Amino acid sequence: MRSPTVSIRLAALVFALSTGVAVAHEFTAAILVTGEESAERLAEAVDGFLLAADERDGHADETSDGHLGGVDVQVLPLPPEMTGQVKGLRGRPAALANVVVVVGPAPEAVDGLAPLGPDSIVMTAGKLPRDWQDVAGATSFVSRYVATYGKAPTEAAALGYNAARRLDAAVRPLDGLEPRAAVASALAETEEGFDW
Repeated sequence: MRSPTVSIRLAALVFALSTGVAVAHEFTAAILVTGEESAERLAEAVDGFLLAADERDGHADETSDGHLGGVDVQVLPLPPEMTGQVKGLRGRPAALANVVVVVGPAPEAVDGLAPLGPDSIVMTAGKLPRDWQDVAGATSFVSRYVATYGKAPTEAAALGYNAARRLDAAVRPLDGLEPRAAVASALAETEEGFDW
């Protein structure tokens, strides 16, 4: 016998599917690295992003690249010609990114550099905490990064991590990317500083 909670969830799913409402609990985050040494910095930014995407809601046998805000995230590294050093991705990102994270100098236009959808949110990685390089025990970003990747994090890795943590904070209360204006507003509030 099904519990009432399961029956309610099944009914909601059937209703949503029958009315054409999209039931998606995932999104694609493109990480666009600009500036010098883009290939190396892209791999480092993805590593930092993935570390954050596994921290709170990660689990074995994932088919996504991790979770942010309890929602599956698929990572799309950009530009495509710079992805040779990127490792550790297992998801299947959509062709159009829901979120584009710019790591590095802001390009004049993101349109030609990233696969934007009509409702894509473009964000910067944000300003890093002043003490991001501190090694304050096993729970510090630096310690977790070294334990995961066997090397000290670079600024690009910290920027990828910062962007993912900001996305997690914006998405978690909404359980997704809707309403987009609320996500964009939450991201704007943390752009100049976010404590890990």
